[in-house]
Amino acid sequence: MLSYQHGYHAGNPADIHKHLTLVTVSEYLLKKPAGIHFYDTHAGKGLYSLQDSQAQKRQEYLAGVQQLVQLRENLPADPWSFFFTQLDALHGGKVTPENLQYYPGSPHWVSALRRTQDQHTVFELHPGEHQQLAELHPNHTGYVVHGDGLSGVVNMLPPRLPRLQVLIDPAYEVASEYTDVASTVEAILKKCRHAVVMVWYPLLAAEKHHELCERLTHALDAPLLQSEWIYKEKPEGWGMYGSGMLVVNPPWVLQQQLTAALQPLAEQLGQPVEHRMLRYNAE
Repeated sequence: MLSYQHGYHAGNPADIHKHLTLVTVSEYLLKKPAGIHFYDTHAGKGLYSLQDSQAQKRQEYLAGVQQLVQLRENLPADPWSFFFTQLDALHGGKVTPENLQYYPGSPHWVSALRRTQDQHTVFELHPGEHQQLAELHPNHTGYVVHGDGLSGVVNMLPPRLPRLQVLIDPAYEVASEYTDVASTVEAILKKCRHAVVMVWYPLLAAEKHHELCERLTHALDAPLLQSEWIYKEKPEGWGMYGSGMLVVNPPWVLQQQLTAALQPLAEQLGQPVEHRMLRYNAE
């Protein structure tokens, strides 16, 4: 959708959940020297000001990154140390609830992690968001593509590098995106069966994510880890009440790491994060 701009939601609890998963998975894969091609299908503009009109309209960051900063001393060092190193660098020193001004998008997190032997390709369809992303990350992201990330990533596979990681997180403003995402994941795994694919989805009253998860559970011959965090009461009508991550071919320690990392924040905002294996490795 060309109308969607993530600035209204930047730094909210769903962003924390998504980016923590992204960082944790990436750090695990980077322990091995073989190169990785990172793909990001819906990159946004890469860096968000929490003081601009978009962020201030909803102020969703107050329950997300601001709560995270307030709980800094109570969080486990791994993997939050990397999070705060990046936030501190963006703020020119130790970030506090009083001086918090910026929150990085997914391209920034991967750019800060990737090595010289890795590649990083990001897609963004919104022309304004794409322009800002291209200006912000000309030497860091690697390859910024103005176009549809779902079809784009499939068309670029298989990668030349031996390993592949993909983040898929559309806005889901159109119901067909759930089907499109499922089809994309299936196509990725057909071309690269060992790919690590992370799919973010919103928890909405309509519960459309069940169709996505059930389809991939039956379609893929790969382990699937589902992580869901309900951080506010479920509304009767429209509105997001939580965040979900579906990880294909997850690191074996991911469930334990996410639970330990998010527990202090989850206790402040709502129910604990729930993890379940939807499909175990056939081996």
